[in-house]
Amino acid sequence: MSLVVGHWSLVIGHWLMVISHWSLVIGHWSLVISHWSLVIGHWSLVIGHWSLVIGHWSLVISHWSLVIGHWSLVIGH
Repeated sequence: MSLVVGHWSLVIGHWLMVISHWSLVIGHWSLVISHWSLVIGHWSLVIGHWSLVIGHWSLVISHWSLVIGHWSLVIGH
Protein backbone atom coordinates (compact mmCIF):
# COMPACT_ATOMS: atom_id res chain seq x y z
CA MET A 1 0.00 0.00 0.00
CA SER A 2 2.73 2.46 0.94
CA LEU A 3 4.51 1.61 -2.35
CA VAL A 4 1.40 2.62 -4.27
CA VAL A 5 1.12 5.88 -2.30
CA GLY A 6 4.84 6.56 -2.78
CA HIS A 7 4.56 5.86 -6.50
CA TRP A 8 1.66 8.25 -6.99
CA SER A 9 3.33 10.90 -4.84
CA LEU A 10 6.34 10.70 -7.14
CA VAL A 11 4.15 10.86 -10.26
CA ILE A 12 2.20 13.86 -8.95
CA GLY A 13 5.41 15.54 -7.77
CA HIS A 14 6.98 15.00 -11.18
CA TRP A 15 4.07 16.59 -13.05
CA LEU A 16 3.93 19.50 -10.61
CA MET A 17 7.63 20.12 -11.32
CA VAL A 18 6.99 19.97 -15.07
CA ILE A 19 4.11 22.47 -14.74
CA SER A 20 6.24 24.73 -12.51
CA HIS A 21 9.10 24.59 -15.00
CA TRP A 22 6.91 25.63 -17.93
CA SER A 23 5.22 28.33 -15.86
CA LEU A 24 8.66 29.77 -15.13
CA VAL A 25 9.68 29.56 -18.80
CA ILE A 26 6.47 31.27 -19.93
CA GLY A 27 6.83 33.92 -17.20
CA HIS A 28 10.42 34.57 -18.25
CA TRP A 29 9.53 35.08 -21.90
CA SER A 30 6.55 37.24 -20.96
CA LEU A 31 8.92 39.51 -19.05
CA VAL A 32 11.39 39.59 -21.96
CA ILE A 33 8.62 40.50 -24.42
CA SER A 34 7.24 43.15 -22.03
CA HIS A 35 10.71 44.62 -21.61
CA TRP A 36 11.29 44.95 -25.35
CA SER A 37 7.78 46.32 -25.86
CA LEU A 38 8.62 49.03 -23.33
CA VAL A 39 11.97 49.74 -24.99
CA ILE A 40 10.33 50.02 -28.42
CA GLY A 41 7.52 52.15 -26.96
CA HIS A 42 10.06 54.45 -25.32
CA TRP A 43 11.98 55.01 -28.54
CA SER A 44 8.75 55.50 -30.48
CA LEU A 45 7.86 58.28 -28.04
CA VAL A 46 11.32 59.83 -28.32
CA ILE A 47 11.19 59.75 -32.14
CA GLY A 48 7.62 61.10 -32.10
CA HIS A 49 8.69 63.93 -29.78
CA TRP A 50 11.59 64.98 -31.99
CA SER A 51 9.43 64.71 -35.10
CA LEU A 52 7.00 67.15 -33.50
CA VAL A 53 9.82 69.51 -32.47
CA ILE A 54 11.32 69.45 -35.99
CA GLY A 55 7.86 69.90 -37.54
CA HIS A 56 7.17 72.86 -35.25
CA TRP A 57 10.40 74.63 -36.12
CA SER A 58 9.93 73.89 -39.82
CA LEU A 59 6.56 75.62 -39.63
CA VAL A 60 8.03 78.60 -37.76
CA ILE A 61 10.86 78.96 -40.30
CA SER A 62 8.42 78.57 -43.22
CA HIS A 63 6.16 81.22 -41.73
CA TRP A 64 8.96 83.72 -41.34
CA SER A 65 10.29 82.94 -44.82
CA LEU A 66 6.85 83.75 -46.21
CA VAL A 67 6.63 86.97 -44.17
CA ILE A 68 10.11 88.09 -45.32
CA GLY A 69 9.34 87.11 -48.92
CA HIS A 70 6.04 89.04 -48.80
CA TRP A 71 7.65 92.20 -47.44
CA SER A 72 10.56 91.91 -49.87
CA LEU A 73 8.04 91.93 -52.73
CA VAL A 74 6.09 94.84 -51.23
CA ILE A 75 9.26 96.91 -50.71
CA GLY A 76 10.62 95.89 -54.12
CA HIS A 77 7.59 97.34 -55.86
